[in-house]
Amino acid sequence: MSLLGRIEEMQGLYGPFSVSERLIQKIWLRQDFQRTELTTVSGKRLQIKDPGRWNLHEGPDFLEARLVLDSVPVVGDVEIHFSAQDWWAHAHTVNPNFNRVVLHVLLFEPEDSLPPVKTMGGRTPETFVLLSVLERDLESYAMDQALLELESQDELEWVAEFVALPLDEREAILSARAEARWQQKLAFAQKRLKQTDWAELCHQYLLEVFGYSRNRAPMARVALENPLAKWQSEALDPSTLFASQRDAWKLKGLRPANHPRLRLQQYAAIVQARPEWPERIIAWAKELPMVNVETEAGAFRKATELPDRLSKLSDAVFAGQIGSTRLNTLCVDALLPLLSAAGYADARAYWQHWYPGDLPVALRRFLKYTGMVSRAQPYSNGRLQAALSLSLTQGVD
Repeated sequence: MSLLGRIEEMQGLYGPFSVSERLIQKIWLRQDFQRTELTTVSGKRLQIKDPGRWNLHEGPDFLEARLVLDSVPVVGDVEIHFSAQDWWAHAHTVNPNFNRVVLHVLLFEPEDSLPPVKTMGGRTPETFVLLSVLERDLESYAMDQALLELESQDELEWVAEFVALPLDEREAILSARAEARWQQKLAFAQKRLKQTDWAELCHQYLLEVFGYSRNRAPMARVALENPLAKWQSEALDPSTLFASQRDAWKLKGLRPANHPRLRLQQYAAIVQARPEWPERIIAWAKELPMVNVETEAGAFRKATELPDRLSKLSDAVFAGQIGSTRLNTLCVDALLPLLSAAGYADARAYWQHWYPGDLPVALRRFLKYTGMVSRAQPYSNGRLQAALSLSLTQGVD
């Protein structure tokens, strides 16, 4: 078996990503999911006292887990799969090593047409589905795992394969991956524009970006429950808005500057100072000069006077309330695709050569290690998105 075990390709917001069985095991080991009011597929109440000892050899994935099922203490093994049919595919039903399995943990709901799984001894373990209790979207977990693996990039087979390619082939792969990510983000923005208008979508996008990956969902709910017009006409209290999602915020390990209460305060200040800020973005975009996307990032930024345009965006649109890194992230994840989707600007070249925003250290190291950045071609969003795409799909095509 490979180090990662079985790998499945999923479809995320902006394109495909890979999820390994090892990642699902780590989520179980860390108990990185909502742990209250859990139930098994059969309807039994589930408490997890101890997830068990991670077994990296043959046999069940976790040994001697301590659980409580409908108030009854249970000690036994835990087996983890993507789908219920994996139990049969791996022949666990005829393997005595799996006789002590008391809980079958699945990522996806089991199909109604499948018979209950059984051990060789004839018992049917309880089944528990993870997907519905994950605290973040699966793509966020996959991204964290991919970045963690990149920290030891010298040991990754796909990185070695990529480095061994001629420079022009590496350039071509990154260009194709970046273009694919742009098209995916553009399509996502176009889809959302069909559901709401420009100003309201800007409002939703900004609050979602303010939520980062961990708090994107509760921030999205704040935006939906409190439309832009309400922020413009009422003195909304950020502390009250924060309290409205009290049980949903993920605050453990969060940097103080990224606390959602502070981000809500910043947004309130933006709306107070620039109540018509979505219209100001349109005016700002109309002044963007068009430059060939094939130009290297350094030359593009100089030709478009990008630092000055970014400074104007910060002041004229957002009243200086957003730090440079988060503002760059907002531009590449939301504003630039949205401007193109709405037809207000052709922002493709800007998205490719924009400053990368929240650039994880692992991706920075990967781009430098593979020779994909230089003085003429500095770190840029297009390169970052391409590298992220490679890591999420386990390497080159």
